[in-house]
Amino acid sequence: MMRRLITWLTAVLVAATTLTAAAQAADYPVFKDIGGMPLDAVTAPGSAVGTGPDGEPWLYLVSSGSPAVFSVVDARDGSRVHEFPLPGSSGSWAVDVTPNGDVYVGTYGEGRVYRYRPGAAAVEDLGVAVPGETFVWSVTHDENGVVYGGTGQSRANVFRYDPATGTTTNLGSLAPDADPLIVRGIAAGGGKVYAGTHATTSVVEIDPVTGERRDLGLPPGADPAAGVYDLDVRGRLLFARFSLSGSPAPLHVYDLDAGAWVQEIPDAHGLNVSPVAADGRTVYFVRDQTLHSYDLVDRTYAATSLTGVGDVRGFDFLDLGDAEWPGDTLVGLNHVGRYFVYSPATGRSELRTADAVAAPGPVRSIAEGPDGLLYVGTFLAGGMASYDPETGAKAQFAAEISQAEGMVTHDGALYVGTYPWGEILRYDPDQPAEPGVNPKPVLRLYEHHGQSRPFALASAGDHLAVGTVAKNGSPGGGLTLLNTRTGESWFEDVVPGQSVVALTYRDGILYGATSVFGGVGGPRPTQTDAVVFAYDIEQRRKLWEVAPIPGEGAIGEIAFDENGKLWSHTTVSVFRMDVETREVEARRNYEPYPWDTVAYAHVGSRLWYDPYVDKIYVVSQAKMFTIDPVTLDRARVFQPASYGFLHNNGNVFIARDLKYWEYTPSARPAAAASVAADAVPAGRPQTVTFTGLGPGEQLEVWLRPNARMLGTVRADATGTARLTFTVPLDRSGELTVEGRRLSTRGALWTSFQAAAPVCDVTVDGPYTGPLSVTSGITCVDDATVSGSIQVSPGAMLVVAGSTVSGPLRTDRAGGVVLTGATVSGPVTVTGSTGAVSITGSVLSGSVSLAGNTGGVRFAGNRVVGGLSCAGNDPAPVQDEPNEVTGPVRGQCAEGRS
Repeated sequence: MMRRLITWLTAVLVAATTLTAAAQAADYPVFKDIGGMPLDAVTAPGSAVGTGPDGEPWLYLVSSGSPAVFSVVDARDGSRVHEFPLPGSSGSWAVDVTPNGDVYVGTYGEGRVYRYRPGAAAVEDLGVAVPGETFVWSVTHDENGVVYGGTGQSRANVFRYDPATGTTTNLGSLAPDADPLIVRGIAAGGGKVYAGTHATTSVVEIDPVTGERRDLGLPPGADPAAGVYDLDVRGRLLFARFSLSGSPAPLHVYDLDAGAWVQEIPDAHGLNVSPVAADGRTVYFVRDQTLHSYDLVDRTYAATSLTGVGDVRGFDFLDLGDAEWPGDTLVGLNHVGRYFVYSPATGRSELRTADAVAAPGPVRSIAEGPDGLLYVGTFLAGGMASYDPETGAKAQFAAEISQAEGMVTHDGALYVGTYPWGEILRYDPDQPAEPGVNPKPVLRLYEHHGQSRPFALASAGDHLAVGTVAKNGSPGGGLTLLNTRTGESWFEDVVPGQSVVALTYRDGILYGATSVFGGVGGPRPTQTDAVVFAYDIEQRRKLWEVAPIPGEGAIGEIAFDENGKLWSHTTVSVFRMDVETREVEARRNYEPYPWDTVAYAHVGSRLWYDPYVDKIYVVSQAKMFTIDPVTLDRARVFQPASYGFLHNNGNVFIARDLKYWEYTPSARPAAAASVAADAVPAGRPQTVTFTGLGPGEQLEVWLRPNARMLGTVRADATGTARLTFTVPLDRSGELTVEGRRLSTRGALWTSFQAAAPVCDVTVDGPYTGPLSVTSGITCVDDATVSGSIQVSPGAMLVVAGSTVSGPLRTDRAGGVVLTGATVSGPVTVTGSTGAVSITGSVLSGSVSLAGNTGGVRFAGNRVVGGLSCAGNDPAPVQDEPNEVTGPVRGQCAEGRS
């Protein structure tokens, strides 16, 4: 390989320093524990309302974390009374208070159930509810205080816990032979248990004594793919809300005596209907962000005065012991520690905050920002944090954003993809963080495209490429392209039935990798082979797809080595592809993997190529490995690890749960970019230099804003690469040169000022006869040219506010700019290697733009004649409408506004 040849040559050249280098090498590798990130948050999907040992009004919240923490909070003032860690759990969706005041907590992580007896000094661990099931989704109780629960992720078991005997009994699976299924809703009453399944929808009545089951069927018009999100028995009515994601959805009512679905209430929200009020007939629920009352006898509902509420997780009546809140006060908790108090007697309401434990959130995504800082997003809790590798400074911000599935630096900003709404946000590190402003939402993929998890983000010229997994309960995923300058976007189901979990960009082509698994809780995939695909953004079409390792269901991140070969690693296998021939040149499996039994698998691994040591790095199955690119031998480097990437400072950042490390594999410099001059006139040369690269490493060099590719460079044996380019005539102000590191997927940045062109020839008055531009830059400024203009190869022309009475022709020009010009005659611009910009002009004659490679902008013009565009790479930009009286052909017809 080229890298190995360069390394050998370098070794010969520096033989005199061998002893010094050997001494330095002895100090490597280095692992530095950088501690946790400041990402504490209250995220309590499971919560409930109850009373303390002396009747105190208490709130119970389980903050997600590692481990989760159970908080007891006084509802009167929001102060924390107790806190208890829940070892073996990451959080809870299910908290229930039985008639004697005991609190039962169903958790996820190991599928354990805990009990808290108010006033006790500790929380009891009742063990794993159903062996093999790691998630307790729902918990309830019957009139006798017997506890029932439902599990996931796979076989939808229902279990019973009898406090009198201390025994847990599995009442069996609702899907022993079916696709993965979960019991997300559970209710009990009248000697029966009711289980609601998700995402395949059913409501099942279970006799806990005999084990007999009866399917109640679905309400008329209910979406059979929506899933039961919550379930409650109140009186002799069963309330069931069907929703894929928990967003507002119809609340259906089933009459247990009549054995029929009798009512549908639209747009209900939250996880519960309240317990029955003291009058024996009123319950409360939320719809349209407003608290509503419901009459169990009349089956009517009405809005209360309390608005601005939504996802209520815990509901009950409490005595606040305050004359201003007489009698029973309704209290409702949401999933971030906010709660409301509402007096049915007076209509008074108030929003409050519970001082629950802000548990540390485990890592979900990491990336390098445009400022060189490490950025981190967490699982479930949301929010972000930054870490400065130079100073060690850490900061928490953007607490309002939800779980960040993926991040990437693009065009000077950090773009973040969040779950569950498939929302893309833009964060500018140079500006202060402000909710709704910075990070700023720029795209949401849930409502129109059904996409929920943006795992894969890639910078692709003017576009941000986003690969997604569909919303929970749905198969597949897709690819979205967003032009971050214009806001235009489009979605494509690029590999039907599969989700897009990895992306990278090279030579104008977007490359992606997939998983056969869709949204969590969705149907089991029928396809078995994840694929690699190539996509042409300009043509908006997939070029090809290849299944590199048949039988592997999820491919990991993808990266190119210095020879242009594409690498990736599934959960257990590595492969190398030639994207030109579409052939898999090498593959190796390291161990078996149970693809037939796993519930779902999205990103198969984290992967990057290290150009300093000519090795592939992989993070898979909680371990970090290196892979020799020739032999494919794999060696374990570090454990535990879930996430990793190579930073521009030359070090690897590794993360797992709450822990973070900075790893230096070998002596290597930080990569950097610089320009030869801080200011350069348009049309003149500028040189950019990249240092600190791996020998032989390749970069694509782009000019921003309005991305324009300048070329590809390769580092020499010292890790240095240079590119000299002409500053385009149509650019002014601050320009940024970006070097995209094709091996690491990182980017290097440097900026300079583009000044006004320095004209070699200036025409600024009447000019008679043909004008011939043979070299340098000719500026026609507020002039009248009575004749034609001809531009020779390499020469440049700027026409501003001028009139040309004759044809204008250019052949292989170094750049052509017309702004506010009037041309009486045909305009032909062919083969320009520099920028072509024709804006705000009147052209009385046909216009032909062909074979130009420096970028073409044709916008806001009036053409009295035809317009033909062909072979321009990239295609012309028409971001303002043109008025054309004649036919429009070729690329300009395709991209016409």
